[in-house]
Amino acid sequence: MPFRSLRSIGFNDADIAVYELLVKDGESDRDELMKKSGLHRTQFEETLSKLQSYGAIEANKSTIAPVSPKVFLQKYQRRREVDQELQMVELRGKINGLQSLLEPVFAERRLGIRLEELWRIIDGLPAMEIETVKMISRSRSEVCILAEQFSWYPKVREELISALDRKVKVKVLLLVKKNGVEERVDEMKRLGIEVKQADSEWRPARFTIIDESELVFVVWARKSGESRIHYRPGYTKTPGLVGVFRDSFERLWEKAKKA
Repeated sequence: MPFRSLRSIGFNDADIAVYELLVKDGESDRDELMKKSGLHRTQFEETLSKLQSYGAIEANKSTIAPVSPKVFLQKYQRRREVDQELQMVELRGKINGLQSLLEPVFAERRLGIRLEELWRIIDGLPAMEIETVKMISRSRSEVCILAEQFSWYPKVREELISALDRKVKVKVLLLVKKNGVEERVDEMKRLGIEVKQADSEWRPARFTIIDESELVFVVWARKSGESRIHYRPGYTKTPGLVGVFRDSFERLWEKAKKA
């Protein structure tokens, strides 16, 4: 019988028997359906509850009606797809957590270094902006910023002005000068900030360096078209890492043109 094929999605014999009776007889009295099924009341109620969870029946206190196989099977498929996606989200979270726990151990054993000693992970771009404000407030000689359009300029504007008042040199290197960036550039130049535009519109790393001793950075990656993702930002005072980013900034600055 075709109803036996419902086993493939988790139906048991009692589920199949009750659903088959309903499809053949149509809407049925609850007690009459229980007698026809031959199930004890507890098992019968459990079966009805399961069939309702599948969306295979509609039930009230006295009557039970079958739902079209086409309708309930499509709903069942969508529900399983959602369940599986939620499971994948949970799995991805576990994988990311395991990776963050195990990778440092692997690196320490194989490379003789501890990643947390190289840089501290920052939890997201908003936290990176807050860290940048704190860094600028500590600056004594120079602030170097590499940004795409520097859209977060308003968040650091007051600290930059304060740094300029302390005779700190501020350099801003932009990758893109469009979508209203000109007004931002004009204001920065009026304040005394040196602004240049890089000769390339794409760089995977964006960062701020303070006094050649502190660095906050984020690495971006292109997915497809205009779609982009970024990895978790980082902060470091490790001289080697700061030096690498500083050298990169200087080379880009020399090639850049005045904004």
